[in-house]
Amino acid sequence: MLESVAHLEKVAKQWNVNTEDVLLIALNACGARSPLAKPRMRFRLRLDSRPADPLFLILSLGRQDSPFELDEHELRLGGVKVGEVDGIEDDDAVLGYWRNGKKMLTLNSNARSQCTGCVFCPNTLEDASDPKIKALDLAGYLGALAANSGMKDLTPVETVTVCTGCFLHEHLALEHLAEVRTAMGANGCTGTLHFLSSVLTAEAGLDAAADLGPFHLTLTAECFTERRQILKESKAKLTPGQMVTALGAAKDRRITTDFTYIVGLDPIEPAVENLKHFVPVTTTFPRFQTYQAHNPFMDVYRTPGSDTIEWHLTMRRNIEELFVDTGLRPAWWQNYRSPWCFTFAGEELTGARI
Repeated sequence: MLESVAHLEKVAKQWNVNTEDVLLIALNACGARSPLAKPRMRFRLRLDSRPADPLFLILSLGRQDSPFELDEHELRLGGVKVGEVDGIEDDDAVLGYWRNGKKMLTLNSNARSQCTGCVFCPNTLEDASDPKIKALDLAGYLGALAANSGMKDLTPVETVTVCTGCFLHEHLALEHLAEVRTAMGANGCTGTLHFLSSVLTAEAGLDAAADLGPFHLTLTAECFTERRQILKESKAKLTPGQMVTALGAAKDRRITTDFTYIVGLDPIEPAVENLKHFVPVTTTFPRFQTYQAHNPFMDVYRTPGSDTIEWHLTMRRNIEELFVDTGLRPAWWQNYRSPWCFTFAGEELTGARI
């Protein structure tokens, strides 16, 4: 995908894209070779070209064919240092973690072992813990998290995200979301309750979600072709049309709407043809994620051509054309696998990146 720093600079010039974004796309797509004995690690990265802008990444390691190499101290491309690494951690399951400083709290509050999984998901590769917070523990857990983070309570928190694919049915998800909202209130948080899932689509379910207060639904679309081969059943059974309808119904209820999509699973033409129908029902920038293959088996699901940086930059440009006039823009702190970090359609992106 990228052979060297010279190749990186040549591609960036040809496509009129900053070198950092080109590098990060290739890094997420390729993973890295590493002496670290874990399939995935999370860490902070300071690129040599932008040392004042620390980034957070979660990366596939052990990819012996990658042009990138990562150890405890630095990231190299073709043997040349391009960034400094610190804060390395095993990418295991944690009950809660912060994004955007301490403005957004993400909860993995339901047991992940209930999830049958999609082929691109790393969870089945990990010997990770399997947390589940009982309703009676939620308020106490949130209070302890605030105290451990040096906060009196969660009043300053703008968003609490429930990020799990482990709800088998809509009513189970709604029950848990109601419990989370109650726990938020007990800790002074009146912010947005954000849910990533494919199970919340029915009219009655969306009514119930809207009644929970400020609500944000991220529908886990992921891909449009080969859905039954790639996705678990609860996702695969939804058609693109049904997803658009669900997001439109959520938008009508003044629910904030967007979706997740994995760049690299679909050919470009059907991807763009389907994505254009999502634009009118999307109220915040979607979570477009560069496909990370964690082992050779997962490489099989890459769409032909997506092993080249030119494919990814073509897809990036097509998505920019779809969303440029909406005013919606990506933020790296929301999505560490984004095709955009520092620029979007030639426009400099500002704001937090951790």
